[in-house]
Amino acid sequence: MDVGRDKRFDNTFHSENVSANNLKVKNANTICVNKTESYRNETTRQKSEFHVKYRDRVYNIQSFLGVHPGGKNTLIRFKDQILDGELAKYPHSKSAYYLLEEFAVQHQERYNECEDLVNWDAPILRQVGLMGDRYWEWVNLPVNRPIRFFQSDILELLSITPWYTVPIVWFPIATYFFYMGCLPNISTNIVITLQRILSSFVLGIFIWTIMEYFVHQKIFHLKPPHNSRLLITLHFLFHGNHHKAPLDKRRLVFPPTFSLIVAAIVWQIYQAIFPLAIVNLVAAGTITGYLCYDLMHYYLHNGAPKAESYFYTMKRRHNYHHFLHHNQGFGVTSELWDRLLKTDLSLRKLDEPLEW
Repeated sequence: MDVGRDKRFDNTFHSENVSANNLKVKNANTICVNKTESYRNETTRQKSEFHVKYRDRVYNIQSFLGVHPGGKNTLIRFKDQILDGELAKYPHSKSAYYLLEEFAVQHQERYNECEDLVNWDAPILRQVGLMGDRYWEWVNLPVNRPIRFFQSDILELLSITPWYTVPIVWFPIATYFFYMGCLPNISTNIVITLQRILSSFVLGIFIWTIMEYFVHQKIFHLKPPHNSRLLITLHFLFHGNHHKAPLDKRRLVFPPTFSLIVAAIVWQIYQAIFPLAIVNLVAAGTITGYLCYDLMHYYLHNGAPKAESYFYTMKRRHNYHHFLHHNQGFGVTSELWDRLLKTDLSLRKLDEPLEW
């Protein structure tokens, strides 16, 4: 895009002029200090500002550059420029335009009307159930802000999970199940031993891919009845919050307090349907699949995979799921079930690879 000088806009904020006659300086050093401090403040301000203009509205997207789903490199050349022509050339989704409004210097009326449905200064979990038929629209319009669930600091802390908590908790558990599964399957024939162990372990991973897809599609994206405060609240707690605030790094992996309860239920089911000789190995495979899923999900939101890599394709797919097609692209670690069940995404061909 060749944007000329006429495409730029004046975004400088001028301080009120002060008459020199009103200034009384007693020490020349004061002038130097003030000038230096003013320069530093101006430099800091410029570094924290990256303004663009769209439809006569100014947006400061500095904090959005590193998390832009379309890559930082697609935005970096548009500083202090008008985006109307570029966005007309490459139309974006309703979600994308709504997220852009988060960075507006002054919010528009339609945006305020929707976000005024809740008080963002208070815990949100107890508010969402009161939205009724406005909830589904609201939860699928993303914002760039942290979400607080609970008034209690303890409960709130338990609902926030750093990514490294996942391997700390689940890797030892997966190792334990794998070890216990190997004991009854070890024989003098190494080929038979490996066949028994690996087949059961891979079965567990395969089962996880099914669980990942169907839980995401059938539970996390099930539209709750507008007259059920409980189901709306549960939807927001389990997955709606992630679509409302997809840039919130604190809620990209499942808290162990929740996932351990689910795992205990699944373990009881596994014991009922799988033979004792392989149940531990199948469980180890499923836990490994879940571990890969949670860590990969975090990486797809925050990582910068190289073009043409598997992670690069999956990151683009996941961004499409968040900002363009909420009812497609349910697989996070694999496209398998999306392709088989016709919910796959078609990625737009790019003139240049994205860089995050």
